[in-house]
Amino acid sequence: MAVSKKGKSQLEKISQQAVKESGRDIYLYAGEISEAGYIRLAQEIVGNVHSREVTLILVTAGGSGSAAFKIARLLQNHYKDFQIFVPAYCKSAGTVVALGAHMILMTSMSELGPIDSQVLEQDAIGMVGSSLCTRASLDSLFEASFDFFEDSTIRLVQKSQGSISFKLAAEISAMMATSMVSSLVAKIDPVLLGKHRREDEEGIKYGLLLAEVSENAKDGTVQKLTTDYPKHDFVIDRMQAEQLFHNVEEPSQTLKALAALPDMQVLYGTDGPPVVRSFHKTTIRPSNNADPHSRAVDRRKANDDQPSAGPVVEDLKAA
Repeated sequence: MAVSKKGKSQLEKISQQAVKESGRDIYLYAGEISEAGYIRLAQEIVGNVHSREVTLILVTAGGSGSAAFKIARLLQNHYKDFQIFVPAYCKSAGTVVALGAHMILMTSMSELGPIDSQVLEQDAIGMVGSSLCTRASLDSLFEASFDFFEDSTIRLVQKSQGSISFKLAAEISAMMATSMVSSLVAKIDPVLLGKHRREDEEGIKYGLLLAEVSENAKDGTVQKLTTDYPKHDFVIDRMQAEQLFHNVEEPSQTLKALAALPDMQVLYGTDGPPVVRSFHKTTIRPSNNADPHSRAVDRRKANDDQPSAGPVVEDLKAA
């Protein structure tokens, strides 16, 4: 994508100002959370760590839970302090990444979202099923069947003027409710339901592992993000985020100005491969006579039994 000369110079000017003011490395990740995006970010980080602190500007509608875990762990491993700035929307797998951040920066326009697994539906081209929608459908179905059972039992007893006992009325209503529900339940794919459950469990586990390092999520936050919201695109604004996380703040004016640039905003709705950029390559601060990599790497509570960013980064270094 071509960037105008005027826009590019403005982007460089404001991004360098943001780096100098904050003393942090700054990266942009816009697009689907994917393995390819993780590799791109890892390639940007290798040989490009100039601070112990980092800000990730993240705009995403979601994606892979495992890739989200590896992106967050990559930043936790290479930086002592990791903050995430959400200038627009950061949904599902993006929220998993946010759980790994020590600080979340949000404005009145920022949106987090529930952790909701998206599974490709059988015999459907490009169609995905939402875990939250599936769960809501099942809850509605069983609630409706119980209401039918309860209402039918009471009506049978009342209208028979006592000639039908409560026990018999309950048995008749139960058979009717079962007959009504069974045909609908038979249409639910148990394999798809199992996939949703496994994806949900994966999201919870990854979220807990990342939150253990960041210490930013309040008690019960990961579970709430997985079960307490009705649909994938539910808006979790800054006010709600402050109830879920310990550290939620307003970004600096310079960061907000950077995110508001037209050349940045055009990337937010990208349908192609994830866009990954670093803004601190041309603004290198003194290293205090220490190797920036050895100074920046912080293996805090890393989990050996979970996907790790480390091996991939080392492979990239060797390459």
